[in-house]
Formats: sequence, structure tokens, C-alpha cells
Amino acid sequence: MSKKRIEWIDVAKAVGIVAVVFGHAMTRHGTMFHFLYWWHMPIFFIMGGFFLKPIVNNDWIGFFKKRIFPLLVSYFICGGLLIMVSHFVRGESWSYTLFYFVRLAYGGRTLNHYLSVFWYINVYLLALLFTSIVITYVKNREAQIIVAFISLIVSTSYKHIYFLSYKYLPWDFDVAFIAMFFMLFGYLYFHKIQEFVKDFWVIIPATIFTFWAFWMQHMDRFNFAFFLKSKIIHASYHHIAISRISYITFIPIIVCLVVFSASYYFCKFFPQFVIKPIQLVGQQTLGIMYLHKAVIDIVDEAGYQSAILETILALIISFALSLFYAFIKSKVKNSLHKAVS
Repeated sequence: MSKKRIEWIDVAKAVGIVAVVFGHAMTRHGTMFHFLYWWHMPIFFIMGGFFLKPIVNNDWIGFFKKRIFPLLVSYFICGGLLIMVSHFVRGESWSYTLFYFVRLAYGGRTLNHYLSVFWYINVYLLALLFTSIVITYVKNREAQIIVAFISLIVSTSYKHIYFLSYKYLPWDFDVAFIAMFFMLFGYLYFHKIQEFVKDFWVIIPATIFTFWAFWMQHMDRFNFAFFLKSKIIHASYHHIAISRISYITFIPIIVCLVVFSASYYFCKFFPQFVIKPIQLVGQQTLGIMYLHKAVIDIVDEAGYQSAILETILALIISFALSLFYAFIKSKVKNSLHKAVS
């Protein structure tokens, strides 16, 4: 593992993916369910902006080869495999299965069952592209911040846009502008975040606020629902509706800062033999993201309804399959390299 990796970021990714899996395994949509959805997707978009850089000399071909194309390949390979697994496990017809490949290309909210989380990679790729365009051509930092807020305000100002006969845009195109807000935040404030995670004057108030918001949600005095995929956003306090933008702007970011800080201090005080396995999970979040929903659904169909058991099994199996995929991918690359040589 590269020495340049920042340990607490990998740990934060691991915490985020555990939250995603647990959220999908839960059947009771109570306080904890809503709390997880406040931040478990925004945290990945924020971290996606940490190491972004403007495109030098307009080398967009290099950008696509390095950042976009590998994710596209994994999207279609994993998606295709899961469509076939779903066909045999769920007993779907061939017409349904073949049309699902069309839905895989269309992406977004048309995907369900084993592929219901694949919207994330659609939105992530689009947000990556949009954010890279902004930081490349909008040089002024203040202007970048304005763009981030405009994208958030416009993209949350309506419920749906119809495209042809579908209720939703291909690849959840409009959701990508909400994701871009978080990705730009990660890009613009990464250095500040590195300072904040160590600063008790920031983290203690943020932690207190997080616990307060969780308790207020539990007591039904505070109501914040933030489901990024479906753009379902509710915001009220004491049943008085307030600005959804203010909730989206502050609550996910504050909770993410608490997670980042907890990850930082975990890495600071725990020994390496404890940190490394969690860090390795954080490095396989994409594979786990792709595969965990299929595992949860299969375990569900087998008659096991425990959210904790489903979460553990989904993490272990998805993690193992992700490592296996990485191993096969490296073998294929090495073979191709030797053949070319």
C-alpha cells in the first residue's frame, strides 16, 4: 500500500460503506435509518473531491482514460454479471433480462433489485466530470462556490423531469448536480477539513449538534429526510417547514466532519493491526457498493431478516468478491502487458 495514502480517509470510506450496507439492510425506517441517509452518500462525493485537480492543457482524453473509462468498464461488467445472476436466482424471463441490459445503459432510477445501488456510479461519474469542468474553467474560488450553490438550488427546485416516456433522466443526470455541490465542497475545503478533524473547537460542537439533531429526529421535533437517489427531501422543525437547502448545506457536512474526525482519532490511537483491515475495507468500497445489495436480497429471500446479520454477510461476501475481481483484473492487465511487450 502506498505510503502516500491518508489512513483516516480510508477508514472514513469504510465507515461510510458500512453505513450504506446497514441502511439497505434495515427494514424499519426509523431515526437511525434517516440519520444514515443524511450523510452516507454525501460522504463519498465529498471524498471524491479531495484529490481532484484541474485538467492541465485540456487533456480530457487522459482524464477519461484514467478516471472515467475504468469506472465505466467496472459498471458494465459488474452490472452484466448481476443481471445474469438475478435472472437465474430470481427466475426472471429472458425478455425481462435482455431488456435489463437496456436499463443498465439508461441507468439511474430505472435500476432495481440487485442493481438498485448502481445509480451511485452514474451520478459519481457525472459529478466527477461536472466538477472537473468547473475547477478547470472557473478559476476564481468564490465563483466556484457560487456555481456549487447554484447547482444545488436549481437541482432541488423541482421533483422530476420527464425524458421521453420515462419519469427520470438517464443516469440520474439532475441528481449529479446535487452530488457536484458536495464534490466541490471536498475539493475546495480539503485542506481545511484536514485541520478541522484535529480541532476540538470545531469537532466538539459538531458532535454535540449531531447528537442533538439525532435526538430531535427521534422525538419527532426535527424532521429531515434526505434520499439522494430519489431526490426525496423533507425539512421541518416542530412541524414547521423550513428551507431544504439550508438542511442539505449544513447537516450532511457537519455529520461527515464528525465521521472524519472519529476516523482520524481512531487511526491516531489504535494500533496498525486494527487499522489496516478497516483501511483495506475502505479501499474496496466500490466493489462492496456494487455487490452488497445482491447479497442482502439473496439473504432476504433465504428467510433471514436480521439487519445486522445481513450487513455482516453482505460486507464479508462483497469484500471477498471485490478482492477476487481486483486479482483477476491485475492478472488480465499483466497478461496484456506481457503480450504487448
